[in-house]
Amino acid sequence: MDEGNEKIYKDIGKVYCPYFKDYINFTRVGFEHLNFKNKYRARPAKDRNMRFKLLPLAVQILSLSHTLQNISSRNRFEERTVNNRRETALMLVIYYEFIAIISQKRMKIIIKQIESRDKIFLSVIPFFKQKTPPEEGDGFS
Repeated sequence: MDEGNEKIYKDIGKVYCPYFKDYINFTRVGFEHLNFKNKYRARPAKDRNMRFKLLPLAVQILSLSHTLQNISSRNRFEERTVNNRRETALMLVIYYEFIAIISQKRMKIIIKQIESRDKIFLSVIPFFKQKTPPEEGDGFS
């Protein structure tokens, strides 16, 4: 992992979002998600670098956005601290999606909130390709 990316990410800290009228925290959870696909598998360097390159634009979008594009929730097992111990428990997780085009780059920004805790930045996802409608003869009719 690039130490420069870690410093840039840590320097963000938190960003005020007008949509929530609250701050979005940039925690280790988001940093790890930008670097890893899951607990045991790192993202390819090209993917990781693209996400970190889009990070300043994501911060700009969050600080200007007044519109949410999608919201979803589900119960997931998440870590929490109880009596100075870490444990995993089933908790309600809400995901907020902001989609924007800025500097001719289209991206999706995901914010995560576990139950009534603070909202945290989870990911920025670039849209590399536009899906084209199927043509006749493609098996779609």
